[in-house]
Amino acid sequence: MQFRNFITQCLFGLFIIASLYSCTEEKKTSSKTAINIQLKKDPERLNPIYDSRSVAREVYQYLVLPLADYHPETLELYPILINKIPQAEVVDDKTISYSMEFKPEAKWSDGTDITGIDYAFTIKAVKHPATSPRLLKSYFDYFKDVIVDKDNPKKFKVYIDKDYMLGLELVSTIYILAKHNYTNASYLDKFTVSEIENVNSENKDSLDIKFIEEFNDPKFYTDQFLTNGPYELKDWNKEQSLSISAKENYWGANEDDNPFLKANFQSINFRIIPDLNLAMSAFKDGKLDIIKGLSAANYDDLKKELPNASFQTVDILRYLYFALNNQDKILKNIEVRKALNHLINKEEVIEKLENGYGTETSGPFHPAKPYYYKDPTPVKFSIEEAKTILKNDGWVDSNNNGTVDKTIEGSLTELELDLLITGSELGKNISLLLQSNAEKAGIKITITPKDIRRMRSENLYNYNYQMAALAEGQSHTADDPYNRWHSDNIKEKGTNTLAFNSPVMDSLINELRNEVIANERLDEYKEMQEIINDAYPCIFLYAPQDKFVFSESISGTVTSKSPGYLANTFKAK
Repeated sequence: MQFRNFITQCLFGLFIIASLYSCTEEKKTSSKTAINIQLKKDPERLNPIYDSRSVAREVYQYLVLPLADYHPETLELYPILINKIPQAEVVDDKTISYSMEFKPEAKWSDGTDITGIDYAFTIKAVKHPATSPRLLKSYFDYFKDVIVDKDNPKKFKVYIDKDYMLGLELVSTIYILAKHNYTNASYLDKFTVSEIENVNSENKDSLDIKFIEEFNDPKFYTDQFLTNGPYELKDWNKEQSLSISAKENYWGANEDDNPFLKANFQSINFRIIPDLNLAMSAFKDGKLDIIKGLSAANYDDLKKELPNASFQTVDILRYLYFALNNQDKILKNIEVRKALNHLINKEEVIEKLENGYGTETSGPFHPAKPYYYKDPTPVKFSIEEAKTILKNDGWVDSNNNGTVDKTIEGSLTELELDLLITGSELGKNISLLLQSNAEKAGIKITITPKDIRRMRSENLYNYNYQMAALAEGQSHTADDPYNRWHSDNIKEKGTNTLAFNSPVMDSLINELRNEVIANERLDEYKEMQEIINDAYPCIFLYAPQDKFVFSESISGTVTSKSPGYLANTFKAK
């Protein structure tokens, strides 16, 4: 009997100890209130209206929200700031409208209601000829008017050109600005949406000048803009770190099913670590919870070294390519561009540099898109074929220096090209492969590393380059090729950085943009890709899989929606 009591007491004691230990562990894990994430570079700007770069999305997706966005799981349009996804209403032969209403509780970070007035202001401000958000202007051309309900400013109706292919996406997925955050915003009140784009920027009045100067002030790019997301900017040490913190009494906190409004961590801390080895060391030391942008080799090595971490890959809508300046004296020759396309072994790149984490691509649209056209006769890797193409075009090594040459515009021109790279290890390695193969074909390629910001401003946007190793990101909306491929955008600070010029392509793009039925756009998409394939305007490489590693202290999943994850939905284990 005494022995039985002794055993009972021992078991009870063990139960108490186990319970205390369990409580301690629960307290320990639940006390994790911050998540630490690596950024490869400083985001520069956090306001998406002002042409933010892709790295900025990793931060601003928690600060500012569009009216609607693609759900990270279903990839279908999902309402965020508005009550529901609107339906198109035919107004006349040239116009359709969309009626929308902001959620009653939706507010800016200063507690002010988000209204249709803010929506209308944003459209006018972007459409003004002298404001800085240049990437949005061509899309905003389709806006005709915005009418705000006089009795309920949360309600508004948007009028756009009837035939624009992405009408619904255009009106419902844009980001907006808080009108009352701009001192001179009332200047735009005297213009309708249609009138604002015709403001004479050469003969500005004093109010116009004041508005332009204020709206283009860099302070609105970074930290002096009102937010509507679940987090707010806390600290930003340029080129070092950036921290955001969950808002108190956030208006969207009670919407349990909306992933965009969650704030599962009190703080999200971004550590700007460009060097991959340093980032990996920080991850191993527990100073980072999320690491990405890993090479395939590093990713596979970490799998062996950190078995308790979570390893996930996803097909982000992005592809790699070598840009070619089609205006360059040498590269405007289609035979040279064609020869260059034969000098890279895509299959080898994917297998050796990516350990198989990628898909070959042969056009400007991601292979996951339903209208992606796989070239039935893709360019095959062949140094001999490249040499033959060049020889038939008159390129010979006349001075026996190892580089082929040709008389162009009256002078002997060596086939020497400068290739700009951003400095990433992957881009460097792919470029070295191309350089080596090109040398065997008699082409001299000089590789020049350059910061991507300087590359854009000093080279790409003014066509002061020959080749560049780049990546192109895309969204889940149907592709509108106007910015990248239409000759309208071959200009100073233009977005057609390849200087690709094809009247047939221009016509197809115009037709595509006026086709609202998705299935009826397939022929235009296919024909466009055929034109591009035949013109060799660049060297398409492959679509890589993004590789993520999460620490064992958090749980979460990736998504093909850029940038591949929503850290605000992650949880502490």
